[in-house]
Amino acid sequence: MVMNKRMMWKQGRLIAMLLVPLLLSLQTWAQDNGQLRGVVMSDDGEKLQGTTVALYSLTDSLIDTRSSDDQGGFHFTKLRRGVTYKVTVSMMGYQRSTQEITMNATGTNSVLVRLAPAAEGLDEVVVVGYGEVKKRDLTGAVSSINSEELQRTPVQRVDQMLQGRAAGVQVTSTTGAPGAGTTIRIRGSRSVSASNEPLYVIDGIVGAGDLNTINPADIASIDVLKDASAAAIYGSRASNGVIIITTKKGTPGRDKISFSATHGLSNVPKLVDMMGAEDFVSFVNEAYIDEGQAPLYPDVDSILAITGPVGTNWQEEIFQTGAYTDFNLALAGGSNGFTYRISGNVVDQKGVVLNSSYRRYQTNVNLAKDIGTRLKIGLNMNIARYKREPSSRVDLGTTAGWKSSMLTLPPTMLPRNPDGSPASFNPIAYFGGGTVNTSLASAELITAHTTYNDLLGSVYAQYQILDGLTFRTSLGANISNSRYHDYVPSYMPSYVASGAEFGNASTDIGFKDYLLNENTLTYDKSFGEHHLNLLGGFTYQRSESNMLDVNGGGLTNDIVRWNDFASVPQEQRTIGSANSLNEQVSFIGRVQYNYANKYYLTVTNRYDGASNFAANKKWGYFPSSAVKWRIAEEEFFKDMALSENVLNDLSLRLSYGLSGNQGISNYQSLPTLSPRPNGYVFGGVPQLGYRQGNITNDDLTWETSTQFNAGLDLQLFNGRVDVTTNYYNMHTKNLLLTVQTPTQTGYANRLVNIGKTVSSGFEVGIRSDIINNKDFGWSTSLNFSTNDQEVTDLGPLVLVALDNTGYGATTNYLQEGVPIGANFGLEYAGVWHSQEEIDAELAKPLEDRTYVSISNFYKPGKQKYYDYQKDGELNIDDYHYLGTPNPPRFGGWGNTLRYKQLTLDAFLQFQHGSTMWNTMQYFTGVGLYLTNQMSYMKDRWTPENPDSDIPAVNSRDNIPSTYFLQNSSFLRLKSLTLNYDLSSAVFKQADRQLNVFLTGTNLFLLTDYNGYDPEVNSAGTSSTVRAKDNGAYPNSRTFAIGASLTF
Repeated sequence: MVMNKRMMWKQGRLIAMLLVPLLLSLQTWAQDNGQLRGVVMSDDGEKLQGTTVALYSLTDSLIDTRSSDDQGGFHFTKLRRGVTYKVTVSMMGYQRSTQEITMNATGTNSVLVRLAPAAEGLDEVVVVGYGEVKKRDLTGAVSSINSEELQRTPVQRVDQMLQGRAAGVQVTSTTGAPGAGTTIRIRGSRSVSASNEPLYVIDGIVGAGDLNTINPADIASIDVLKDASAAAIYGSRASNGVIIITTKKGTPGRDKISFSATHGLSNVPKLVDMMGAEDFVSFVNEAYIDEGQAPLYPDVDSILAITGPVGTNWQEEIFQTGAYTDFNLALAGGSNGFTYRISGNVVDQKGVVLNSSYRRYQTNVNLAKDIGTRLKIGLNMNIARYKREPSSRVDLGTTAGWKSSMLTLPPTMLPRNPDGSPASFNPIAYFGGGTVNTSLASAELITAHTTYNDLLGSVYAQYQILDGLTFRTSLGANISNSRYHDYVPSYMPSYVASGAEFGNASTDIGFKDYLLNENTLTYDKSFGEHHLNLLGGFTYQRSESNMLDVNGGGLTNDIVRWNDFASVPQEQRTIGSANSLNEQVSFIGRVQYNYANKYYLTVTNRYDGASNFAANKKWGYFPSSAVKWRIAEEEFFKDMALSENVLNDLSLRLSYGLSGNQGISNYQSLPTLSPRPNGYVFGGVPQLGYRQGNITNDDLTWETSTQFNAGLDLQLFNGRVDVTTNYYNMHTKNLLLTVQTPTQTGYANRLVNIGKTVSSGFEVGIRSDIINNKDFGWSTSLNFSTNDQEVTDLGPLVLVALDNTGYGATTNYLQEGVPIGANFGLEYAGVWHSQEEIDAELAKPLEDRTYVSISNFYKPGKQKYYDYQKDGELNIDDYHYLGTPNPPRFGGWGNTLRYKQLTLDAFLQFQHGSTMWNTMQYFTGVGLYLTNQMSYMKDRWTPENPDSDIPAVNSRDNIPSTYFLQNSSFLRLKSLTLNYDLSSAVFKQADRQLNVFLTGTNLFLLTDYNGYDPEVNSAGTSSTVRAKDNGAYPNSRTFAIGASLTF
């Protein structure tokens, strides 16, 4: 019995030992098993799907996130009873809502969240230099493009996303070639020899990065800093504005996978209207007779029997249907204290011109980790490899390529020989014809491509020293290399015809290493109604580039191409190399203060030292300040009746400051020597020698721009309409300008600081949610900008030539009182209609004459021009300002229409008042017997058509005039996208998404320009020559279909 009692005691104790932990765990489970359910609704009672619901602790640590379902519902579990949490709900177009919820003893809580419309715009975060602020607290002039707008922009390059979408920002495609970039002007041009392109900051890395390596699908936002207050924090490189690109980051919560695929086709929207065979035969026979030659085609019917009335359309031989495929895959997510996003992208694009393509492989990695409560570390990295076939060897109509270009070849010439090889005999290449490498031969036989490898990345650590005091350090790097290969085979038609059947190869290799270290200390604190943010820091950057190029002819083996330069005969081999090193040290500081969210003050300072300026001028100081009065917070404003439903927010901004431009090559202030392979002869043998290069300039310094900005911000109709307006006035001095030096100095020219410019204008940006109901929505955005720029001082210089189109035709000059890069020439007055008209004009005194021509063109059918100087002579003094290449007015208008799950997005882009040179007409619009002609030459002057003002045959005089200067104003349907959201039909979970879409770009163009497209520039990113079409690769029209999936 005693044994049984002892056994029972032991068993009871064992059971108790097992039950106690179980009971304790049940109690803990009961405490941690609270649930929170909620519904999100609009003010008018509509249940809102897709809102972001974030759960925080009272110390603002993020615990979890959800998206509301199709009934507006959300659900959090595993919450502790008796604990208070913060629930924050946000959605584009609505004000953010935050509530504190204390979990009750039953473990189940419910909450109803109502969102007021559209004040979200004021809470929107704007990225500025070394920080970010809410839009309501912004004192500078900044244009922002958010991820929602970016998703509606189907492009392959990041800079193309800006076209027409930001007030004050003019974006022009250099060409339409795959992978080609843009040239951007923020508030106009202000420099001559220095760059006018903006400074790019990509994930905090200042001034680094090839935009071809960045995937547009990775972009979270683009912020454009335009005034001195916003941009001066970047000092000596900020006078042209700053574009801050921020890539997408992970967020705590469930892991998400996103995938998208797009496939499209492209073509050239229109062809230039050239003569067909029938019209060309008539023209060229007339031109030959005019030159004293026998007709080229005496038997017209026989040649037309071969070619037909149209003949060869060389544009159709060179242009093709392009195609592109774009795949994106991303994985993102994280937990409390760790976030990540990893993405990959493949783009494969075939251009609309033969032998042009672009292929990119890219990955982006963003990681962030909290270590404890005070330390945060992170990594941002972008790795890319891409290959471009630029089609630069295919001549589309340049003046230099008049014998073989696509536009100038005669339609009577068949494109191919009987064996299928490209034809080469051009019957009008001088009298008697000659062998040429046609555009078709160049496209099919020449190999040319560039391969780029690029790594752009940074690591950072951020430590909270005290409450509100944070130290951040970062190390960024950009390591890149490029390799260009070009090979012209031995069987090129011109080589075969000359008997020199040898190949020619060239290779250019470039390396660049860029290092950036930034260290900042930030103090952010509120004292009652006072808020203070202090920033101080130190940065160091180092950039080194190396280049090697090799070129050689005489190759007998077409198989190895550029891989055997050792076999190139020494006398035909050229080698060049270069190294360039630049360093910069900077000290930065900023004070931001506001009282009661009503009165704001921002003061910014930056002190820069750069190695590429003279020893006496290496350091520059760039301060700025801004004030803002948020009138809507004043009691008198709140008492006004219109403040409730009409005018909800009103702010006034003023700023003034200095920024600089150091965009010149290294070593410009130093004396240099240039090698000369045959510099002198010693013993009858040419020897290597050196001659003077640059002349010393100990005072070479920064360009400095001072800018005043006044802005007014409004929010109307309960937040449905946001309006931002700006006026700016910018003065730039110490222009970096290359000027000629007296020949007796031994130097041709030198770079000096001389001259001043001014740029001013207005900007208006409007965004509105006009209708936002459950089944139907309509939102619109409009931006409109003006820009007036002028050269105000050139020192002792009067007229500075900037660009020569060839054959003596200089089209762009600098002159006081006109815009930078102004188009100059003569005003076309038609042609002389008769000898009697000529005799009557020449009989007048010189000072009374109205028209002039070049000396041998006082003939019927030849060009005449208005005598600008009224001296009866045509000379350089008659050249005068004809028009600006920079549009005085430009902008964009976007509309998004939504009906249930169907969304239509349309975006229009426009510019007005600009002019551009169509230099393709220099040969094809003057009746020259050496080339085909534009079709309007059918109506040329002839004795039978004496009233025509189109020049007669053989009327090329190389005079830039309004005959060639075109109005480049345009209205373009930039993009049109139709999207259908299948998410609710396929998924039950609200955070799963499936969309299918059709999209098109460049679908419609309204313009008077008679070339392919007015939005190109053969001068690329030139600081001064902004609008010239010298056979530029045209922009294409694209149609695409795609789908995106998130799960």
